[in-house]
Amino acid sequence: MYKHMRLMFYRIAHNKAFFITYLILIPVVMGIAVYITNNLSYQMQIGIVGNIETGENKNVDYIPLDEIPKTSQMVLNEYDAVAYLENDSIQILSTKGDEYNQLVQLIINGQIDSLPNENSGGTASHILGFLMMVISLLGVQMYQYYFDERKGMNKRILGTACSCWQYLLSHFVVVLSFLFVPAFIIISLVLYLFHIPLSIDYGLFVFILFLLCFFATSFGLWINVLSKTIEESMMIGNMFAIIGTIVSGGFVQVTDNVIFHTIVQIFPQQQIMSLLLALENQTSLPSIGIVYVIVVSFLFILTAVIIEKRKLPSR
Repeated sequence: MYKHMRLMFYRIAHNKAFFITYLILIPVVMGIAVYITNNLSYQMQIGIVGNIETGENKNVDYIPLDEIPKTSQMVLNEYDAVAYLENDSIQILSTKGDEYNQLVQLIINGQIDSLPNENSGGTASHILGFLMMVISLLGVQMYQYYFDERKGMNKRILGTACSCWQYLLSHFVVVLSFLFVPAFIIISLVLYLFHIPLSIDYGLFVFILFLLCFFATSFGLWINVLSKTIEESMMIGNMFAIIGTIVSGGFVQVTDNVIFHTIVQIFPQQQIMSLLLALENQTSLPSIGIVYVIVVSFLFILTAVIIEKRKLPSR
């Protein structure tokens, strides 16, 4: 196993395209993302349909509309909410629940200036929420040498004197290293150089970053073992990575609908975001969610090994 890992590191070091892309360009993009995320200021986007008086508010951008927008536009957060007249009274439409609508009503009436911060994220959730998709995508895409070696997998296992599970584990460790270590170094440097304060303890932030990378790597191994080609694995894996990031609220809060909230709990990304928000808001930690992410990650690894052992004679 160690011999095979050394061989993979050697091949990566001598593959200029892979080396530059995954060890230079992507970490730089991550660093820029951390800096930009910390300096973003968010303005609520509230659509106004009809003749509704609104006061000046630096936290809100009121957008005049001719008609109520489609539900898809609301789900994608093109508008946080829409206000319209019905029987001479102001009605609020959003995808985030009645309590949110009531708060928007108070903002339009000028009774409050902005939403309470109790459910909003801090720097840690903003940073990892933004990077969640990047890390999830890379966890699928970085198994390049696994596909390169498929035709001669039996020979490589015999040549490096390791079992099938050791062979797959060596790929897993190499991808996890190239995913976590550069991200950890770059994010830490940006936080230090630009004096960006974290909303949670630094050690906990690193743990959650590792947990995210661990899940992304295990999911990437599983989807690559199941797929026939690297193009197939990237298409299917990238789709699930994007959907998981969006519905978990990595970018924006999608909805507070009870049924939707229950369904998205199956995504480990949602459990990671819940953990971040619980730490930032100092509420009870979702220990079951942490265990869930770890168990699901190990199940991905275990099933990948079992499937590969069955496929090995035909490789």
